[in-house]
Amino acid sequence: MSAARDGDLAIPHGGCLVHIGFDKTGTTALQGAFHRDRDRLRRLGVRYPGTEPYHKSAGIAVTAARGNTGDAAVTMRDWRALTEEVRRARDERVFVSSEWLCRATDAQARRVVDGLGRNRVHVAATLRPLGKILPSAWQQYVKDGFTGDYESWLRGMLLEPPYVWPTPWFWIRHSHDVVLARWASIVGPERVTAIVVDSRDHDLLLRQFEALLELPNGTLVGEPEGKRNASLTYPEAELLRRVNVAFAERGLPDELYAAAVRSGMLPRLADARSDLTAPHPIVTPGWALDRAAEIGATAAAAIAASGIRVLGDLASLGESTTRPADTQGVASGELPIEVATLAQSIVGVLAGTRAERPRPPAPRVWRRRRPVSPLPEF
Repeated sequence: MSAARDGDLAIPHGGCLVHIGFDKTGTTALQGAFHRDRDRLRRLGVRYPGTEPYHKSAGIAVTAARGNTGDAAVTMRDWRALTEEVRRARDERVFVSSEWLCRATDAQARRVVDGLGRNRVHVAATLRPLGKILPSAWQQYVKDGFTGDYESWLRGMLLEPPYVWPTPWFWIRHSHDVVLARWASIVGPERVTAIVVDSRDHDLLLRQFEALLELPNGTLVGEPEGKRNASLTYPEAELLRRVNVAFAERGLPDELYAAAVRSGMLPRLADARSDLTAPHPIVTPGWALDRAAEIGATAAAAIAASGIRVLGDLASLGESTTRPADTQGVASGELPIEVATLAQSIVGVLAGTRAERPRPPAPRVWRRRRPVSPLPEF
């Protein structure tokens, strides 16, 4: 379903629109548009609090999350700073965006709503078909030090109950119907909006958030096509994964990983690629696409029955995404041995720069704390 007129979408003056994610649904582009135009938005009556590109530190603090590998620690001071600025906004509309919030427990979600103003808060979430989220999610885990290959990760997430190995937080973040029901139970379904992203029109999402905040059409400007956040190609992701394996084998510290890989190697992988259309994409096998469509259809039915407002094609969540003509050897095939050799060489150079003796292996991602929210039953 969709709203008939943009004017019907706007939250009240003095309201706080809280965008909770979900991950890999156009959040970076949306947050970038708000971040780049903070001052102009303020003159138009919309406050985007803080100075970060998005409200990462506050979101991590209030959900007691670990954050990304090597990130500086956050404290509840970061959360309190956000809530204090929101309180000062008074009659302005406020926009808060952090996909860390989609992982909130019931108690944490209530704390978010109470902290930002129970009578002010409206919730928005962005959605896309699970089949399109899967490759993006895996490569995002790889960017944070994950060592598992794509095929094994898919089997753990889709075929092997209770679906917690090797990345237990995936379903806490991507049980879309469960998360939306949690927030609707706190603020009321009439104050929750789910937006199904249209991959054919990147700017439509910006127009929809303009309508929610009663901004003039065209206020939010996306990145130029050539600068948009590009996912890793499969060879790039596999090279990075093997760097992660070598890091774990040598027991190198998270701080070095953050500085040398996340801040050094990763940006240069994207910068060095002239073709952002990803000629060798991460390809999801057909069985996983079918499973994702089955899960998406169940979630879509629950969302439709929940009473929340939906913009876009909710039925698309249950449709199997397009299969490439030839998937053999792409998702799980072996790359040339030179890739493994290059990965070992990269880490060897980094290890050689350290004067101290390497620590014992300390795998990262899969040893995070187990989620405390219920996990899905498929």
